[in-house]
Amino acid sequence: MAQHRDSARESILTAFQELLIDTSGSGASLDAVARAAGVTKGGLLYHFGSRDGLETALIDRLETLADAEYERMRAAPKGAAAYYVAMAEYVNSPLDRATLAGGTLARRNPRARTVIVDMRRRYFGILNDDLRDPDLARATMLLADGLYYDATTIGEPFEHELDIPAFLARLTPRTVS
Repeated sequence: MAQHRDSARESILTAFQELLIDTSGSGASLDAVARAAGVTKGGLLYHFGSRDGLETALIDRLETLADAEYERMRAAPKGAAAYYVAMAEYVNSPLDRATLAGGTLARRNPRARTVIVDMRRRYFGILNDDLRDPDLARATMLLADGLYYDATTIGEPFEHELDIPAFLARLTPRTVS
């Protein structure tokens, strides 16, 4: 029975997330979320209590997914920078979808905004620890943003596709002997 409740809760939360993304938030009413999740509005309220409860749960989901991503970045065998710019596996991932929905919420929800801003700061910190140069860390973030933009807007490689490991090797600070 508890597994069914968890499944219904996750279905509702995912429906809310997808409606936020698909409608820029305007179509994510409680009624619309309940319909999309295949539950009654009463069922939705049983699990979340209110719109605020639903938003809180989505932000919690985003934080949990982001925390796991930070750990994967820190442990990446080729380094955090190479991991961060390898966007092919990120597009449409659970973290990507939660981040997009969180970004929509961030326009009016202060906690969502704080989480989104903190994610950028934490990614920067991990990249800076890896590259040991704040300018390279920021440039790596901008590079990844551009690769993500290409992947999500045109869905195919740029005609001069970047050899990411070779590029990062050129960017990594060299020690002076």
